[in-house]
Amino acid sequence: MLRRILLSAVVVLVTAGLAYGQEKTVTGTVTDADSAFPLPGVNIAVKGTMTGTATGIDGTYSIRVSPGAVLVYSFVGYLPQEVTVGDQNVINIALAEDVALLSEVVVVGYGTQRKADVTGAVSNVKVSEANVGLVQSPEQLIQGRVSGVRIIQNDGDPGAGVTIRVRGGTSISASNDPLYVIDGVPIDNSSSQPGTFSIEGGDENNGPRNPLSFLNPSDIESIDILKDASAAAIYGSRGANGVILITTKKGRSGQLTVNYSGRVASSSLRKKLDLLSASEYRQFVSDFGLNNDLGGSNTDWQDEVFQSATSHEHNLSFSGGTESTSYRASVGYRDQEGIVINSGQERVTSNLSATHNALDDKLKLAVNLNGSFVNDNLTPTTETNGFESTLLGNVIKFNPTLPVDDTDDGCLFDVGSGFCEVGTSVRNPVAIAEQVQDLAKTTRILGNITADYSFTNELSGKVNVGLDRSSGVRRTFIPKTSPLPPGVSENGTAAQNSLDRGSRLVEVTGQYNSILDDRHSINVLGGYSWQDFTSESFGVETRDFVTDAVSFNNLNLGANFQKPVSDKQVSKLISFFGRVNYGYDSKYLLTATIRRDGSSRFGADEKWGVFPSASVAWRLSRENFLANVDWLDDLKIRVGWGITGSQEIGNLLSQPTFAPSNDFIAIIGENEVVGVAPNNVPNASLKWEETTATNVGLDFAFWNGRVDGSLEWYTKSTTDLLTAVPNAQPAAVEVSIINAGEMKNTGFELTLNSVAIDRGDLTLNVGATLASNKNEIRDLAGREEIATGRVSGAGLSGINAQILTPGEPFGTFKGAVFRGFCGEEVAMSDQSCSGLSEGAQAFELDTEGNRVLGIIGDAQPSLEYGLSANLTYKDFDFSLFLRGVSGAELFNNTALEYTAKNLVNTNINFLSDAASDPTPLAEAPVFSSRWIQDASFLRAENITLGYTFNNVTSLNSVFGTISRARIYVTAQNLFVLTSYDGWDPEVNTAAAASIGNIPITAIGIDYLNYPRPRTFTFGIDLTF
Repeated sequence: MLRRILLSAVVVLVTAGLAYGQEKTVTGTVTDADSAFPLPGVNIAVKGTMTGTATGIDGTYSIRVSPGAVLVYSFVGYLPQEVTVGDQNVINIALAEDVALLSEVVVVGYGTQRKADVTGAVSNVKVSEANVGLVQSPEQLIQGRVSGVRIIQNDGDPGAGVTIRVRGGTSISASNDPLYVIDGVPIDNSSSQPGTFSIEGGDENNGPRNPLSFLNPSDIESIDILKDASAAAIYGSRGANGVILITTKKGRSGQLTVNYSGRVASSSLRKKLDLLSASEYRQFVSDFGLNNDLGGSNTDWQDEVFQSATSHEHNLSFSGGTESTSYRASVGYRDQEGIVINSGQERVTSNLSATHNALDDKLKLAVNLNGSFVNDNLTPTTETNGFESTLLGNVIKFNPTLPVDDTDDGCLFDVGSGFCEVGTSVRNPVAIAEQVQDLAKTTRILGNITADYSFTNELSGKVNVGLDRSSGVRRTFIPKTSPLPPGVSENGTAAQNSLDRGSRLVEVTGQYNSILDDRHSINVLGGYSWQDFTSESFGVETRDFVTDAVSFNNLNLGANFQKPVSDKQVSKLISFFGRVNYGYDSKYLLTATIRRDGSSRFGADEKWGVFPSASVAWRLSRENFLANVDWLDDLKIRVGWGITGSQEIGNLLSQPTFAPSNDFIAIIGENEVVGVAPNNVPNASLKWEETTATNVGLDFAFWNGRVDGSLEWYTKSTTDLLTAVPNAQPAAVEVSIINAGEMKNTGFELTLNSVAIDRGDLTLNVGATLASNKNEIRDLAGREEIATGRVSGAGLSGINAQILTPGEPFGTFKGAVFRGFCGEEVAMSDQSCSGLSEGAQAFELDTEGNRVLGIIGDAQPSLEYGLSANLTYKDFDFSLFLRGVSGAELFNNTALEYTAKNLVNTNINFLSDAASDPTPLAEAPVFSSRWIQDASFLRAENITLGYTFNNVTSLNSVFGTISRARIYVTAQNLFVLTSYDGWDPEVNTAAAASIGNIPITAIGIDYLNYPRPRTFTFGIDLTF
């Protein structure tokens, strides 16, 4: 009996097993859940295996599987489904559309919107994809990834300033920078780092710093850019240059999650300038029969000053919460060496955010807090100066036959210090880098508290209180043994400068949301904003020290005490604003905004300005005549118009102001008293620069989300430019500040994203951005031209490279037209070579024999583009990001100065082109079209290879419970394809000229900028 029972059981089990394991054919059709249209190309995979198939053009499929198999249906743009086969032979599936693409939320002014409902030009950056490698500050996450937004790193110094233009510049003298709004708080773009004294009559040591360097990119959740007036007009008098909205990461309900990310990076000089080597220099001197001081060394000064810099970064965050409370806290540390010796930046950041829901979730309280401490070690890399250049100029100039150290007495070859002296205007760059102390410490706290209360399901109110405080101290010391004039000539110079900035914000907003008859949707926003800005600075400088031992720590030891300087400025902005969003059937969309701003910066008669905008959108894809187009997911046309302004005109320009004047000196007793004189006349009509813009856009998505993007065309005209005009003399001041002039920008933008491959373990996403902007100056208050763009170098003082002219773009170069060299490209009998020796430079001449000054170049690019690719295969990921510019031209001021041989008898070195340059030895350098170079380039911005450990059990015993681990390597600025022969084709030297006290901006000039490095990074991300 027992044997029969066991035998029967075995037969049953075997039969069941055979029945379970026996394969069968399953067929079916996959359709769209809404339209019931068949879906071709749907992937159908047997879960846990490599077996699979895909639907045909009619949506049908057939696959052989066992009854116990689980089929996974997946298709781009739709939510995946899983079905257990069991005894089914026919399985029909209706896939629901994954509306994430269309319901994706983007941040707009004072709120959020579904991406499908946006009527203006709003772009979003996927921070998770962009934040790889050594990212110093938030704007690097945007660079090249958003069409129409041009970002130039002014130089490669850690923490250096950037130039950002959204759809072209709008001003010639006021700020062209966009408005930054961080977690709902508009911030002041001004740098928090104090200035210091100038070196050798040039600009202040180092250029302006990046105002966003206090914010850790690892704490950023999203970045949204409002590009057109219809989107930015909600910010009124501050929206003319675009608005960049930065949202930091927030906590989520659930168990405690801990994230750690660490990076180690190595940076080096990507490209060396081609200078004469020691042997080439000796031959060069011999060829000209000169008696230059020649040493026995072979020194490459680029190798001596540039280093392989090591950086490391660590970020730790904690997040979690309950159903009613969530939180996130983080701390970050970065220590970044610069590729120039004795330069770098150390930064500590912190971020805290928390939300709490109370009163049955009617009240939502939130707090955001960002803090930072930045310690900069700066080098004297002055970008504009005369013949006595600072660090990088001397890297080029210093004689390569001389040693770094003098072995006889152990000192560096400090030129002009009274020992080891070889000249008066050439200094050992190693001595400059090592002896000059320039340290800056900046602390900044930005935070806000919000309270959002829902009175009903449709009506809510919000209060936002924000605070932004920064404090910077800069200490500079040039010892008396330094080769720089503030050292040796003044017997040592020390200074301490402080700068405190503050801003307070109070905003009250109310919103009404309603949906009527399931077709009409309306959102009404109204609000009031009050914000003030305060800036206080103080500085003191002392010269003539007995000893260098105390550095800048005891200014009393300096015998020559300079007059201290101090300043305080305050401005206020009060605003009322409103916005209406209306939609009918999610098909016809309307947005209208208006803002009324009152600013203390404006004149007495123009304190208030009104900034309206309106935009409409039509989602054609929801119309019946396109309902049967199965490859079309979304198609939307947008048209927008608006007026925005720029109040970044500076303080007190509308007020009568006075300043000390050496023209008014009185002797009272034994004392000399310096009087004051007017330096600005009042202008009650002074107001904001106003930009009127129109935008036409087309958003599209095809083939179930495999391709999506947008196409934009825009035109914007800025009027009432802040302009300095000469006063008829005699007058109290030379110039007056008025609103006059016009500038226009017109362009198009294209953004494309595609899912090129989606086959389970293998995916490939490809993206591209393309933008073209045409800039034109229309009017300059009746003036024919305004000169700017100072030319630097020996014998080049007082020359300007750029000219602002009606009918030409901003950034136009004007100068002599170079034809070639006499006796080579130009015959000696030609008029332009009359009276010149063979090899002399020949220029275009007019009928009277004078050089023709014509348009010789344009710094504005004709095209900017970005290309990205993200590939994943199983646990591996690879990303590539390329960025390029076409049509831009640069004035290579460095080559102009250091190719001219006329100073060879002062022991300076040259670029190697000087050796073959036929220009006679005595001919002075001439600014001309010869030095305007094509600055088009293609840059490998970022290349990353990573691996994610999905099975981290082996790591848990060592590190605790790890839910995710990823390692990666990144190469940044790996190569640059360009014909430009400077250090980098993408720079922006601070070479602005000025009229009165109004600066006239310049772009596209390269002179001794701190080179941008090539960087390799190894990183690890852990989630516990």
